[in-house]
Amino acid sequence: MVFTLLGSMGSYAASMASYPKGWENWPIVKESMNLPADTVLPADTSLFIQESVRAYSWINEGRGSPLTIRVNPEKLDQYKTHGPYTDGPTVVAVSEIQGIVWVTEHIGGMAIYGSYDRNGNDNTAMHPSLEPQFCENCHTTYKDICKNGTCAEPVLDTYKDK
Repeated sequence: MVFTLLGSMGSYAASMASYPKGWENWPIVKESMNLPADTVLPADTSLFIQESVRAYSWINEGRGSPLTIRVNPEKLDQYKTHGPYTDGPTVVAVSEIQGIVWVTEHIGGMAIYGSYDRNGNDNTAMHPSLEPQFCENCHTTYKDICKNGTCAEPVLDTYKDK
């Protein structure tokens, strides 16, 4: 009876990507935002951005949060071309106010995902949008923006020639 009850309550999948110690010292390649829940997007906004706003509108009680993207220094050249990526942690996206650290790691050319707090504790159970499968679904659906498991604008402003 207890097994049946617990099984019907649902469960969250734990992070698949590992928490990369020292990510705080990785170079920042982009600064963005988790937009507030009441954001009105222009009609021509990409589906990727629309989905991101919808999925993360709960962050910081719906008020949004600055988002910092950091790349493993050993993978900067790979990131500039969107891969392919060597094995190991690749990118972290940090919701600065909420303290969520999303991790993208590559193993055998495949991207896996995880969600942690700043201390390295798995926080997947905080919200369904933090589950690795949720991340994977989005990152594989929007192939025009997400390549080899990392998502960004087709031309990264950070790397534009000056």
